[in-house]
Amino acid sequence: MPKVGSYFHNSSEAISIAATNAYAVARSKNITNLSGRPQLGAGANRFMLRTLYIEMDTLAGLSAAPTLTTRLTSDQDGDKVKVGDVTASISLGVTDPTKGAVTIAIDFAYAPDSGTDNLFLFWKLDQGTATIKRIDLLTEE
Repeated sequence: MPKVGSYFHNSSEAISIAATNAYAVARSKNITNLSGRPQLGAGANRFMLRTLYIEMDTLAGLSAAPTLTTRLTSDQDGDKVKVGDVTASISLGVTDPTKGAVTIAIDFAYAPDSGTDNLFLFWKLDQGTATIKRIDLLTEE
């Protein structure tokens, strides 16, 4: 029987990668195979990338209104951009302003070009430093 309706997949991964005010290959993450979801790459059908959640801690050197900019690319060097730069305000912790998070609505149809396609997430702060602690990606098929 064919599928009827939409299926949502929430993938999530705890990490510990620095964030500064510049994109860097060494500070990016392949999000193609985050835990808790089917593979986006080889043999995948078309998916809608819906929501990206990024949790941070050890925030330092930020103004009262810090931002995080993200981009999704299909190559690990960050040159083949699939979803261009999106800047979001960091919601700081109420009792601990060294912790924070961003939630970004993406709404992008992702269809792998080949069986080896990957999606890489790059990020940069507008100022200061932080540690990316968790990435969640909600997709729909």
